[in-house]
Amino acid sequence: MRLLSSLLLAGVLSATPLFAAERSFTILHSNDWQSRLLGFGPNNEYSPATPNDDETVGGVARLATLLRQRRSAAGEEAVLLLDGGDFTMGTLFHTISREMGSELRLMSELGYDAAVIGNHEFDFRPAGLAAMISAAHKVEGDALLPLLSSNMRFDPASKADDSLQAHFEAGRILPYKLIERGGIRFGLFGLLGNNAVAVSPMIQPLMFADPVATARETVAKLREEGAEVVILLSHMGVTQQADGSWRGEDVELVEQVPGIDIVVGGHSHVALPQPVLVNGHTPVVQAGSEIQYLGELRMTLGDDGVTQVRDYRLHPIDDRLAGDEVITAQVEDFKQVVSERMLNPRGYRFDQPLAKVDQRLGRDFSDHTLANLVTDALRHAVDADLAFTGNGTIRDDLIKGRHGVQDVSDLFRIAPLGIGQFDDEPGYPMIKAYVSAREIKSLLEVLLLAYQLRDSDSYYPRVSGVRFTYNPWRVPFDRVSRIEIGDPVKGYRDLDLDDTRLYSIGATSYVGSFTWLVPDLTKGLLDVIPKNAAGRPLPRIEDAIVDQEPNTPGVQELKEWQALLDHIRSLPDLDGDGLADIPTTGAAAEARMIRAPSLNPREMFRLAGPMQWGVSAVVLLGVLLILGLLMRLLRRWY
Repeated sequence: MRLLSSLLLAGVLSATPLFAAERSFTILHSNDWQSRLLGFGPNNEYSPATPNDDETVGGVARLATLLRQRRSAAGEEAVLLLDGGDFTMGTLFHTISREMGSELRLMSELGYDAAVIGNHEFDFRPAGLAAMISAAHKVEGDALLPLLSSNMRFDPASKADDSLQAHFEAGRILPYKLIERGGIRFGLFGLLGNNAVAVSPMIQPLMFADPVATARETVAKLREEGAEVVILLSHMGVTQQADGSWRGEDVELVEQVPGIDIVVGGHSHVALPQPVLVNGHTPVVQAGSEIQYLGELRMTLGDDGVTQVRDYRLHPIDDRLAGDEVITAQVEDFKQVVSERMLNPRGYRFDQPLAKVDQRLGRDFSDHTLANLVTDALRHAVDADLAFTGNGTIRDDLIKGRHGVQDVSDLFRIAPLGIGQFDDEPGYPMIKAYVSAREIKSLLEVLLLAYQLRDSDSYYPRVSGVRFTYNPWRVPFDRVSRIEIGDPVKGYRDLDLDDTRLYSIGATSYVGSFTWLVPDLTKGLLDVIPKNAAGRPLPRIEDAIVDQEPNTPGVQELKEWQALLDHIRSLPDLDGDGLADIPTTGAAAEARMIRAPSLNPREMFRLAGPMQWGVSAVVLLGVLLILGLLMRLLRRWY
């Protein structure tokens, strides 16, 4: 009996190290905050102090409460809180990020262990990101969360990124980081993907090394320095395929780079309900965007060094959570700063009710109402004949909520992006230039083909002052078959391509810049020369920027967001409640780009240029040659 007891005890003792070697840890994660510090809905309906009394989703104060709950639930288990980038840019709060470091301060106070730098962090140029870090560091000191960027490279020949490089040298931006927690050594690194770099117009002079090569090198370093769990914070993204599988830069990188245990992703705004397992074992996770969810990935680390998914949950952040009072107070302080610095000088304030809407207006390409509202605002702001933008620059839906009341802060989210060319202030400046009737057709052809080639709703053209039809069965750059100038109120008239008058066009500097690139984009097939009202060419886009006060020294830029707010405020108040009523039906919802496939000769050649006629002639000649050969063969046979 004693021998049996000794054997059992020996067995238990020998098994103990194996059991203890399997350690557990939790990764809490978010991505793409995009400065959405308030709820996802009309801001006047967001009430974080009291649960279960509104329909808004999100809010950083509610996130704070949820984080406290999830950390408590983890007990003694190691917990990391990580972010997949794009923490800024998208609401009025980002307009004070350089002065206040608002998002970085909040992330630090919520206890984030690290965040990768996303593409929108560069929307105020590298110097703007440096200013955000400086402002946050001034308040947070050493408690400031580390920012990761493994493939960012500075330009030694330019001073434009020197202030950001200073933060790198001070250790506030890191290529990778090792964290010891709960007896586990975690290695973290961060990458900005190729697509994210491509859509960052203000990122220069920074350069970004190949993510795959960088990942191989960094993973090796982390393993050499003792990392047991390697986590990639990725701002690259995933996309779902027609068969339901997931691809994208995140998946492709893990397939090519061994040694990555977990990917905390961002950029593509996907709320993954379950991890995407790459190579059968590496989880890629992403928690949507704009603080609507918190991801919780629970893992085990075996004694063989292999990680395994134990459990995953995507926690919704909604009105079931009462917001943290301290964070709520801090957000209120930021709102006051926004009003004082940004809005009051232009006659607005953050919480000012401005308009009412009777239904949700979305950005889907089949929904025209919101896009028409935006492009009409751009056209009226600069008193142009026509205006255009891309669907991707319209950054938020107009959410009705319970009452339909839209504050200034809600409407700003529709057109929040950009920075000035002259004043360095938030918002893309408006431009105005003049083109001929034929150049209008060329512009529409380029807008149309960019959308079709990219196969993305972001490039879907949105226009005002013009309505046009295109035939997809015609040759590229010659598909527009009808152009009408006007609007649904005053009526439309067919555009005469031989008309010698000049037409004025309005756009933001970001979208309008392609006007100067038409010859390059079309390899010389089309030509557009932007001009002033007198017909003299404008060699640079800066020459077309609208100056609101031409008698004041310098250029006083008219911003896109201000053009939108001014236009909405000017809409009629139909029910006398003091708020403008945003139209949502009838002419307000008209389609202004009409797809009309047809082989009818009339439609194949209406407004056709040399390309359509030339290709048709070549095709006809080819058909005649084939018929001739067939006739010759038939004569030989018979």
